[in-house]
Amino acid sequence: MLARWVLIPLIGAFIGWLTNVVAIRMLFRPRRPVKILFWTLQGLIPKRQAEIAANIAGVVDKDLLPWQEVLERLHTPALEDRLTTMVIEVARRRLLERLPSFIPSGLKEAAGRSMEETLRREMPSAIGELVAEIGRMPGVFSLGSVVADKFNKLNLEQVEEVVVEVAGRELRYIEWLGGLLGFLIGLIQALLAGW
Repeated sequence: MLARWVLIPLIGAFIGWLTNVVAIRMLFRPRRPVKILFWTLQGLIPKRQAEIAANIAGVVDKDLLPWQEVLERLHTPALEDRLTTMVIEVARRRLLERLPSFIPSGLKEAAGRSMEETLRREMPSAIGELVAEIGRMPGVFSLGSVVADKFNKLNLEQVEEVVVEVAGRELRYIEWLGGLLGFLIGLIQALLAGW
């Protein structure tokens, strides 16, 4: 009788744990379709990798990193200053390269300073206009499509590694929760059988 009170919950725990372990493994395996009589068996993630990537892309573009929000975050004074400095450096270099050698260096320097002043004054509004124009062109660039392309290029082992890296602890909790639920169900069964 005591064996039943101990054995049934332990068997239930083992079965609950094992079924969750198998269910989690079947998310990834078999990686290639396997034909068994009338059924084709393949892991959920390998079978739907392209669909999952498309769904990830939609979530990234719509909820996580909408393009308009990315543009707003990129349009900062620090980035504006850095872009202005880069444009000035390139423009100054090009100007000095293209001006004929017979032009005195003092005149070249004056032209360079004048150009720099003009660029420093005009670049912030030009960058603002560029950001606004890009924002008015939906679909020109999608961060989600970049993520989806990367996800689709991963081989199935890499996909499994990514998922386990992101949710490994939670997957183990699910396995152990199956064991706990199996134990509780086995305990209830043992109690009912004892009545």
